Amino acid sequence: MRVNGADLDVLLSGKERSLAVVLLHAFPLSRAVFAPLLPTLEAEFRVIAPDFRGFGGSPVGPEPVTVDLLAGDVLGILDHLGIRRAILLGLSLGGYVALRAAEREPRRIWGLVLADTRSEGDDDDARLRRAAGVRKVMAEGSAAFAEAALPALLGRTTLRERPEVLPRLLAVASANPPAGIAAALMAMAARTSTTRSLPEFRFPVQVVVGEEDGVTPAGHARTMAARIAGARFAVVPGAGHLSCYENPPAFEAAVLPFLREMRDGPE
Repeated sequence: MRVNGADLDVLLSGKERSLAVVLLHAFPLSRAVFAPLLPTLEAEFRVIAPDFRGFGGSPVGPEPVTVDLLAGDVLGILDHLGIRRAILLGLSLGGYVALRAAEREPRRIWGLVLADTRSEGDDDDARLRRAAGVRKVMAEGSAAFAEAALPALLGRTTLRERPEVLPRLLAVASANPPAGIAAALMAMAARTSTTRSLPEFRFPVQVVVGEEDGVTPAGHARTMAARIAGARFAVVPGAGHLSCYENPPAFEAAVLPFLREMRDGPE
């Protein structure tokens, strides 16, 4: 799909006339992180799952990547498909993008699912870690970067009881080009906070977080939810930062009631 001058790889599936749910993936992965959810979502909703620039099937391109640019891509995809309003389900980086899109174009948002993410921008220590990540991925490659970064994203229960999860995600991340990973690291380091916009949201919001998420802990997620009028909050047991992939049944149990209540929305 040609959007904003970029060739984006976008999965379109599910029920075309149903509520549109846009799945926005985590770093440093691709839309493959949502694979466990697709059978359920496709049976009930119109599913739109892009690969961000530099991930999966989407080339990074020559333009500097920012979270604002990625949010513009999401809104451009909706324009391309003629969708006036949709639910955005953002995981980690995808949550940053969903929040920025909602801040820019709140009338386009029917609802948000914010999973294992935060509204604040990076502090100086986080920016320095991002810079070190850029150096590592460009010097050593995507596989080396993924092997160092991904174990810290998973919960201890996943690492102990579901050992197959880590190698699957390593394969996804290692397939992404170093330039794409580096561009996303710089985009996340440069992103602005969306916290001040949270009280202004006038659409339903579901906040979800893994019980063992050490990157965006449950306390931070709960605080974010408290800033949004009427927001729902749920914890996914036995999962870390990639909760939808680590414990798909529990993630679905947290999110599906919210989506089902809204399925007759935009159309």
